[in-house]
Amino acid sequence: MDVRDYLFREKLPLMNTALEAYALRQRTIAKNIANATTPGYRPERVRFEEEFLESEMLLRGSRTDPQHVIIGPPLDSEVRPHREDAPVPRPEVYFAGESHVNVDKEMSELAKNQIRFRLVARLAQRYFNSLQQAIKGMPQ
Repeated sequence: MDVRDYLFREKLPLMNTALEAYALRQRTIAKNIANATTPGYRPERVRFEEEFLESEMLLRGSRTDPQHVIIGPPLDSEVRPHREDAPVPRPEVYFAGESHVNVDKEMSELAKNQIRFRLVARLAQRYFNSLQQAIKGMPQ
């Protein structure tokens, strides 16, 4: 494996996609909280980790030629987050009232999402700092 392929085609796009997914999840959770008192509102959620894990679980065919048909799940860098309606368990329908938004659950998801975003942002920062040190030749 070429070092450039690992650094710029695998690691960096995955961190970029993760940051985009967590930003989308942040906006979605904020939208859910803002609509907590809106009658008939169905909360949404963002699927990213599930999509990523599904792509890891399936076998992927190898391509020895660019004209070969891709077999199996998408590459890690091709996994994208998407919004969907969140499932609302039957007991929560009665607990949440007409809007089906459980604010406590949304706030805990918000905190988890912030932790994940900060982790990936710090990993990206370390990634670029190490590249900068390698270019400049500065000791750590």
